[in-house]
Amino acid sequence: MDHKKALEKIKKCLRLAASSNPHEAAAAMRQARALMEKYQVGEADVLMADVVEVAARSGSKMNPPQWEANLAGTIARAYSCRVIFIAGLGDWSFIGEMAEIAGYAMTVLLRQVRQARRDYIADTLKRCKTATKTRRADIFCDAWVWSVRTKVQEFAGSQAPSAAVEAYIRKHHPELESGTFNDRNATKGKLSDRALNDAANGIRAATGVQLNHGVDGQAPLALH
Repeated sequence: MDHKKALEKIKKCLRLAASSNPHEAAAAMRQARALMEKYQVGEADVLMADVVEVAARSGSKMNPPQWEANLAGTIARAYSCRVIFIAGLGDWSFIGEMAEIAGYAMTVLLRQVRQARRDYIADTLKRCKTATKTRRADIFCDAWVWSVRTKVQEFAGSQAPSAAVEAYIRKHHPELESGTFNDRNATKGKLSDRALNDAANGIRAATGVQLNHGVDGQAPLALH
């Protein structure tokens, strides 16, 4: 029996250890303890058994834009995950029991907002200077993400990450550093009429985004 199968067996025994039958519960606990000792499995390993880490590729290797970070944070909260940015690789790494769904959602939504951004630049911002295009497109994307956030939260939820997720973080990412993201429109003043128009267009562009359960349980999440 390999380590993974042993871990599954231990989890099964621990579930049986909660039985209302005291003899069955005691036997299951003895078996769980014996397996844990034989395969060198600690309580923390059992706690983290259902936690997975799934990556979704960012549009930046080092310093993603603030709107992209907002999207990653929205999805992480909706699926009770933690999310970290792996600089250099350019990955958003979702960590939790539902990380696979979170990673899928991030990949699909990020692809959609990037396409909406390209279309907006081509249709509306094509005569702007490069720096202006980037800043205005960021406002558009920020509003797009804000609009989609409510849909994601309604579809999923907003429970805090489990203790198992926090234990996983401590074990596998013990040296996390706080960072900032690239906000190219950081300002303390109110938005101009042009910026408000860019935001309104971002909200309109997100109107058709829909999140649905897969058919017959074949897919955990479908986004259109």
